Amino acid sequence: MGGKIKETLFNHLIDAERQLLEPEVRQSAEALDALLDDDFIEIAADGTSFNKFQVLTRLPTEVVPQFYNQHFKGRMLSDDVAQLSYQAAFRRSARSEFNYSVRMSLWRFNGKQWQMVFHQGTPCAVFTISMDDD
Repeated sequence: MGGKIKETLFNHLIDAERQLLEPEVRQSAEALDALLDDDFIEIAADGTSFNKFQVLTRLPTEVVPQFYNQHFKGRMLSDDVAQLSYQAAFRRSARSEFNYSVRMSLWRFNGKQWQMVFHQGTPCAVFTISMDDD
């Protein structure tokens, strides 16, 4: 895969990843269904695993946290699987403390579109939140 094509793909996947953090997407089972692969698995910071069905029923009922994400890195694992990693910070309300994590997602091309097939967030040390959109 050429450099320009790969850069375009990673920009598309970063946009899709960020959509999953937006209130209007997190509160819509239909929007989540379009972005998550049927084989989707998430491993939460506490080690709990969730499948796609569990995410589609749980996320739309949650209060959406305030998210910051930065320093995305991408690499191709095969022609149809891409890996994204990045730093994320979130808090449940403006008065809450931030939770910091390093996140990784695997995106798979199903012949029509890219969908997230795996996601994990691992707690990490505090980092500086950049207000720049990178």
